[in-house]
Amino acid sequence: MARPLTKIDQKGALYKRPSTIEAQINTALTQNHATLSQRARVANRDSPDYLFSECLVHLIRHAIRLNDQRLALVLMPPLLVRCEANLMHHVSDGRLRNAEAVREEILSSFQLLFTDDAAEDALDYYECKFNRAFRSLRINHVRAEINARSKLTDLPEKTTAVGDTTLDADALARLSRAARTGASQEDQVYLREVLNAVNALPPAQRRAFVLRRILGYTEESAAAEEGVTGRTMRNRVERADARLKKLKEDL
Repeated sequence: MARPLTKIDQKGALYKRPSTIEAQINTALTQNHATLSQRARVANRDSPDYLFSECLVHLIRHAIRLNDQRLALVLMPPLLVRCEANLMHHVSDGRLRNAEAVREEILSSFQLLFTDDAAEDALDYYECKFNRAFRSLRINHVRAEINARSKLTDLPEKTTAVGDTTLDADALARLSRAARTGASQEDQVYLREVLNAVNALPPAQRRAFVLRRILGYTEESAAAEEGVTGRTMRNRVERADARLKKLKEDL
């Protein structure tokens, strides 16, 4: 039988796995290493042998408690493959300058949950709603990376006058290139000019502009980062675009 969960939610109730997950775990616990190893590699979710990520988390935890390192080492890689696929989609190289390093950090943090006794009950949520739990972990790391990039988040306090030219596709491309790949001397000058103008935006509009126009996040991903609806994100970006319609373009 599946080991009871111990984590308590905000209402004071114990976390509870969905019945389908509970049933799959109970069945999997009766199967041998060879069978579980084979099932863990099944990628087709419609296959009756497919193991849900929630189930894999429980089986890995169970193996670790029994000191069955052989089984844990067999089950962990397929789970990490799923996580890597998720990160390649949501934390792509085009979105963050250090995307690869951030992906590695997220995967490392996830694996550490299995070995850190202090974080033991944190994995209970992964046995209930794996995708939501992993999404939360991913967002926390991405948000920390964005906050660490002072050139994009801690913008200059001083602002300069804005000229009469338009922020067009080429201007955005130059700004995005400077932000993501390391600015050339020419782009650095341009980046300062634009950052001065962006700094004058209201905070919510400024963050929306950075996520959508500079980092290249999709509307859905940007909204998720800010914890708002897609419509709210779209409105913020449109208002930011309107405020930045005229920019000084002397490069």
